[in-house]
Amino acid sequence: MKSFKLALLLSLCVITVSACQKDAPKQNVVNVQGQTMGTYYSVSVFGQDKLDAESLEAEANKAFSQVINAISTFDDSEILRFNNFKSTEPFAISPYLASVIEESRRESLRLGGAMDFTVGPLVDLWGFGPKAKPTVSPTQEQIDAAKKLVGLDKYELRRDALGNAYLVKTNPDVRLDLSTIGEGLGADLLASRLQELGITNYIVSVAGASRSLGYNASNKEFKIGIEDPDLVMKQGSGIYSVICPHGQAVSTAGSYRNYFEENGLRYSHIIDPTTGKPITHKTVSVTVVGDTAAKTDALDTGLLVLGKDEAIKWAQRNDEAIYVIYVEDGKLKAAHSRAFEKYLKCQ
Repeated sequence: MKSFKLALLLSLCVITVSACQKDAPKQNVVNVQGQTMGTYYSVSVFGQDKLDAESLEAEANKAFSQVINAISTFDDSEILRFNNFKSTEPFAISPYLASVIEESRRESLRLGGAMDFTVGPLVDLWGFGPKAKPTVSPTQEQIDAAKKLVGLDKYELRRDALGNAYLVKTNPDVRLDLSTIGEGLGADLLASRLQELGITNYIVSVAGASRSLGYNASNKEFKIGIEDPDLVMKQGSGIYSVICPHGQAVSTAGSYRNYFEENGLRYSHIIDPTTGKPITHKTVSVTVVGDTAAKTDALDTGLLVLGKDEAIKWAQRNDEAIYVIYVEDGKLKAAHSRAFEKYLKCQ
């Protein structure tokens, strides 16, 4: 799959700050780290005897495989087969993929289409797709041609009387790219499985998305670091702020890792579906806290497209918890919605 929204996993000690204190007692901690979906993951469980490292890794791989089989743009997934289906006839999909599209489309509609699964042609055109490399900006004519395949009205999810689900294109060349929510989907599936097994103290991180519940080895709340875009660009890693998710999902979208420069201008991989061009405002990352990582993953990129002012206004109207990092007068600054305030308070 493509490299997901590039607020990459810094390290276990960044994602779970309080779990990595040197004086934390060594008690019943099982940790697994690895690669999946073109990025990195880690999962830690505390105070349990149900899973050893090998079993935990197997559960992680099973969860991530379900996501890959549904939405990968590289492997033989349902979405890849749908994209290669050059027809406007209904294309049968699994109940899991149907629910993913249904729920994520709902969030996209709430954002007015700022997050759009059909934006792939524009991503490719600007050189940020799985094959192309960013070098030069396209012409307006090329952008206009690609935009004809982009929009929430370019596909439809249908269900028949028996509950079977189908995707339908308005144009045979329309294709979907759900990789922007892959991290969240993987984190949710693994978190759900851990809870089914009766595990109540864990943290799961898949690149920029995480799920946590309970407490770490020191019987303290989990703490999650929000990346400092300046430090990431200068030295590869760094923390701007630390939050406590209080058992909620967290995900971050950033524009500062994947970009190219041309004639003194920086073009990010974050594409605005309405203009067909990379964002040009000074907002560089958006972090969202919510019930599920799939939801926060569906929202953070769209809110980044909107930019600080519109994102904060939207969050206030909808009582959503978001944290925005932006550039003003050459310096990084942060703003957050009312609903985010409680996550800045750690015990």
